[in-house]
Amino acid sequence: MSIMTRHISSTRLIRTYNAATVLRTLYQYGSCSRSQLTKLTGMSPATITRIIAELMSQGIVLEGRTGKSTGGRRPVYVHIDYTKLYIISIKLLRDQRTVAVLDLRGQILHKKDLDPSDLDPEVLIASSIATANDLLKKYKINREHILGVGVAISGVVHHEAGLLVNSVNLGWENVPVAELLDEGLGLPIYVENDANASALAEFWFGHARDSTNSMYIKTETGAGVGLIIGKTLISGPQFLTGEIGHVPLIQNGQPCRCGQKGCLETYVYLGDVLKRYKKAAGSAQTRAKFLSLVSEGEKAALEIVGETAQALALACAGWGILLDLDVITIGGLWGELKQEVVDYCQNYYTAVLDRTGIPREVKITGASFGHDNDLLGAAGLVIDRWFVPYPVPLDR
Repeated sequence: MSIMTRHISSTRLIRTYNAATVLRTLYQYGSCSRSQLTKLTGMSPATITRIIAELMSQGIVLEGRTGKSTGGRRPVYVHIDYTKLYIISIKLLRDQRTVAVLDLRGQILHKKDLDPSDLDPEVLIASSIATANDLLKKYKINREHILGVGVAISGVVHHEAGLLVNSVNLGWENVPVAELLDEGLGLPIYVENDANASALAEFWFGHARDSTNSMYIKTETGAGVGLIIGKTLISGPQFLTGEIGHVPLIQNGQPCRCGQKGCLETYVYLGDVLKRYKKAAGSAQTRAKFLSLVSEGEKAALEIVGETAQALALACAGWGILLDLDVITIGGLWGELKQEVVDYCQNYYTAVLDRTGIPREVKITGASFGHDNDLLGAAGLVIDRWFVPYPVPLDR
């Protein structure tokens, strides 16, 4: 039984079928009268009245404006108090590991970085549990008001089982992340790889919020893609959708660690880029110094950025047209270089569309939330799964 299914039968109010359905409907529509909720959910008026009363007694739902009368009593609209529902987000990457508490609108309320010294899965997950519990206790957050825990992690993820199949960056293999976290938190746990989580961050809270088809390109710490098609996150039967780091794009291009040439990863992974800069210019640089050199127009830095921009432009145009995308987000360092990278990709894509006569507009942009994109994505993961209707219980 999955971690998510096991919690559906919970007696806690917001995870009962009827209460969750009402909350999802209010989240989607903003505010509704009780009669509107009856029509939208298919529940009886008595059930809606009881559920709303229980949610109001906990301060989760509030009454707001009064509507116009259609012959009877004037309807009172109810809405969610977004300050009373929370999500725990956990980011587990090799160089960035953080636990945060967010509200339902994606505002980071509290966060704390984890000790970076130990990558052992049991140690790191135990630290995540302790940190999450400490944040809840310190800020007096009612555990009953937490929708779930979202985990953004680098590697191949079996999201249905909450299992990290393999992560080269973390050095983990077949780690039951959801099961281990559930033992210490007792909350619904949802796990996705970091690229998919970042795609959800943009879809729920960022530049892709109003789009149908969007793509997030994860860069800097590696290369990967998160895809939203038809407003649905795509993972694939083998959970390999978006694992494009070692698909060659540039014929006879730069050598990659995998043994091939021209792979996207070797152009966007910062470690490889800085090595090439050192070889070309004779000096080692940090991320910040490299960005400074780019802004100053230093020749070697601009040549290397130009190579990366070309590789990303090919990726954006090829995959964007294939998938009929509305929005493409470039994450990490390269998304911060608007003129040198983002605008180059946008202009290249537009030129391809013009030459092919395709009447289509596509927006290419940098990430909305910088280093917090993974945390927002983990929160988006909880909301995304929250909107999936539960199996209708026989006794409703």
